[in-house]
Amino acid sequence: MPPLVPIPSIAELPPARMQASARYLGTLDDHGERVVGQSLAARSQARLSLSAEALDVVRIAGSFRIRTDALRGARTAEQFHGKPVADLLVVRWEHEGHDWETGFRLDAARSVRDAAKAQLGNGKAAVQPDVAAWVRTISKLARHNDGSNQ
Repeated sequence: MPPLVPIPSIAELPPARMQASARYLGTLDDHGERVVGQSLAARSQARLSLSAEALDVVRIAGSFRIRTDALRGARTAEQFHGKPVADLLVVRWEHEGHDWETGFRLDAARSVRDAAKAQLGNGKAAVQPDVAAWVRTISKLARHNDGSNQ
């Protein structure tokens, strides 16, 4: 398996368009099989940071970067690898000739934006994460890159 792209040091991460706390659920290949190398099979807490350069996945089990030119899109779904998951973000990407899908369960009210929404929402304790905003933003980056490569 080709090595993953490492993320820069936390202090050198580019300015984020979006950030969220999430649960990394795993990565599947184009046959729907779990990718096991490079710690990609290890479920773990993660911090997602989406910038114009990349989607940086920061996690103790092994951080990695998905450059924007490797993004192929994103979608919501109700299950990942056959298991039901709420607030699921599935990111499609290409790595060294392999097409992969990576699943994240976004955490509620873990970003500054979500916390502000919770305060404005008449004291509701948790706000559902805006998975659709992630899908729109990642898909837009993927479309832009597809257009610039032609």
